[in-house]
Amino acid sequence: MTGKTGRIAEARLRVRYAETDQMGVAYYGNYLTWFEVGRVEWCKAAGFNYRDMEREDGALLVVAEAKCRYRLPARFDDDLGIRTFVLKARSKLVIFGYEVLH
Repeated sequence: MTGKTGRIAEARLRVRYAETDQMGVAYYGNYLTWFEVGRVEWCKAAGFNYRDMEREDGALLVVAEAKCRYRLPARFDDDLGIRTFVLKARSKLVIFGYEVLH
């Protein structure tokens, strides 16, 4: 799946021990945090800074809905790529898409 805008940003991260359960599997809620990392990287790739957008422009990106399909578990010490892209953009709405790659 790729974004309609064509711009795809990829962030890299390693699953930390604190993000896993006793079996070494990443807790499902951490994916939303990783998506935030991806959004920040997407903004940088698009030529602007997320923090400056909030401070200087007064523009805030509010997460109004989130859903995720988990196909394979991420595990402790896995090196992951978080691909972020825009599926839809209008004046007051941006829908981001994400892919987590091992």
